Amino acid sequence: MARKSLRQRYPHQFLDGGIVVWKPRGPSSRRVVDIVQRRLSLRGLGHCGTLDPLASGIMVLTGGMGSKFQQWLTVHDKVYEATVWFGVGSESGDAEGPLSFSAESISLPTQSDIEAILPQFIGEQMQVPPTHSAVRVDGQRAYKKARAGDMTPLKARPVRIEKLRILEWDGARCRIEVSCGPGTYIRSLAHDLGEALGVPATLMALRRTSCGVHSTEDAFRVDRVTREHWWTLERLVSHLPAMAVSTDVALKMGQGQSVEVTEAEGSEVKVIEDAAGDEDAAGDEDAAGD
Repeated sequence: MARKSLRQRYPHQFLDGGIVVWKPRGPSSRRVVDIVQRRLSLRGLGHCGTLDPLASGIMVLTGGMGSKFQQWLTVHDKVYEATVWFGVGSESGDAEGPLSFSAESISLPTQSDIEAILPQFIGEQMQVPPTHSAVRVDGQRAYKKARAGDMTPLKARPVRIEKLRILEWDGARCRIEVSCGPGTYIRSLAHDLGEALGVPATLMALRRTSCGVHSTEDAFRVDRVTREHWWTLERLVSHLPAMAVSTDVALKMGQGQSVEVTEAEGSEVKVIEDAAGDEDAAGDEDAAGD
């Protein structure tokens, strides 16, 4: 007799869908997932994008079938508010690492200086992730190698920054709004801004205020979430275009197979269920015809 899966043995501990929470500054993203799992008495939750312990902001957590939609939940732009301290360096790129202060004789940039260089960081570009990051190098997290003394620079990766806007400037610290694609490291952006201005720069604070279609209004405090705040799978992917398909097509999509459709607009479609109540599926459209 086949052994039952955890989901079969404890169905009440698994839910399809997701939840949007507000991560406070301090705990790791993994710790936030653990807290939510414990409060909701759930298992198997994952998240759609890491926030460093230094950072606060929106996190989208998924469970069950919702986790299969993560690639469609993480492709959209994110918006951050970043506080960058010019004239201060850090081994880790943020306030978590030892800080080094520049000599008093150093000339700090003005707001006009910063505004003048922002356009060169807009658009597609190559960015070097921080050595203290979750990027995997030879099967190991980069931050673990850095803690062991290996500070070898990581390989540059393509990123996309849509918008940069100064929100506040006090003569040394600059609060900037950043709208960017997935995989962008704001710590690296802070470092690169300083390098372009000829001074060290460190990320001192970070808030993620938007994650795709989700904003701060959608997020619940981690220490107050309940199952009433859980989003159904249909609500979680409500921003994706939908279409009705046959039972056979839904089955193929659920198995990850490519199918041909003619009615959908765009390159992606979602299938929640058909009239017979078939399982959820999502995939790239292999369109036939125009």
